[in-house]
Amino acid sequence: MNEFMQQYWTFYSAGVTIFLFAGIALVIRLIFFKRKRRKKEPHLTFKHWNYRFENDFEHLEKEMHAASFLPKEATKLLKKARKKEEKDEKQKLKAKDLKTVTTIRDKLHRGINTEEVLKQHSNCVYVLTFIGSVMAAEVEQLRDQISFLLQIAQPADEIVVRLTSPGGAVPHYGLASSQIERLKRAGLRCVVCVDTVAASGGYMMAAVADKIIAAPFAIIGSIGVVAGIPNFHRILKKNEVDYHLFTAGKYKRTVTPFTEVTEEGKQKLQDDLTAIHEAFKKLIKDGRPDVDIEAIATGEYWLASDAKEKGLVDEIMTSDDYLCSKLDECEIIEIKTETEQNRLEKLIEGGSTLFKQWTGSRIPGIGEEMEDVHQRFR
Repeated sequence: MNEFMQQYWTFYSAGVTIFLFAGIALVIRLIFFKRKRRKKEPHLTFKHWNYRFENDFEHLEKEMHAASFLPKEATKLLKKARKKEEKDEKQKLKAKDLKTVTTIRDKLHRGINTEEVLKQHSNCVYVLTFIGSVMAAEVEQLRDQISFLLQIAQPADEIVVRLTSPGGAVPHYGLASSQIERLKRAGLRCVVCVDTVAASGGYMMAAVADKIIAAPFAIIGSIGVVAGIPNFHRILKKNEVDYHLFTAGKYKRTVTPFTEVTEEGKQKLQDDLTAIHEAFKKLIKDGRPDVDIEAIATGEYWLASDAKEKGLVDEIMTSDDYLCSKLDECEIIEIKTETEQNRLEKLIEGGSTLFKQWTGSRIPGIGEEMEDVHQRFR
């Protein structure tokens, strides 16, 4: 019995000790984690496209030298030719730099201030990415990025927006297109690149830009407005359920899910949709005056190759090809907004990204409607 009690108290003491240390460790971890996980404000990050493959090129060159498949004499000839090419390139760059220095010296001599000189010689291309959901929640990041660019970009610079969106609620995408309009009002050139889809509200954003570039199989168009509301009035009436709606204003509520739909109410809703459609058409006509607006504002969508013939797109090319074509003459800076996240937030964001990719890949007009009239007229 005594031996059992000794073992019991030994196990008990060990258990208490372990529990005590575990509790202390947990408290310390919670305090430390709480201090460490102070919420940080979203911040901008930058990636320089011009040098993103530099290390990879070096590694490839080392591998090629390690496993040469050419005769030694051929390798020597190529190295010699390459040195000559590099020397010629350096001379060209030196001549170009000398010309720039001479031009700037002349401008300064003529009394032009340094700020104006810098504006004329900047050669930056800033890249933004907008992947829009139905409610265009991503516009919050876009507006911050554009507000930042308006303070640092020069008139000679260019803003490229890589746009992906199947459209959504009118007010939200109206705000998104207004953000791009801010760039134009500031005198900055804006190019929108569409690799997959810019439909409805997505094209509303693109139409504001100075130029639209799209990949061959990107979906473009769907210039229309849609609203769909289920109505349960007859079910309520059949089951003797009353629904009381109180409003002040003749047209405060026209078509609702639970009240009887009148011809006057339907006509009012149709008039509202028509007014939005006309505003949509005007925005596109202002941005692209050469299009036949009545022919393209039917709600139809087209592949980019067909959309180009209708004047909806300026050039058929992927965003990668367009940006790579500017690498030799411009500094290309990609701007993104990042927020500090814990594991749960990252998991939720991953699921949200997959959902966006799925909805973004759907053809507009197929399946569920993209617009919600309650959101539009609430």
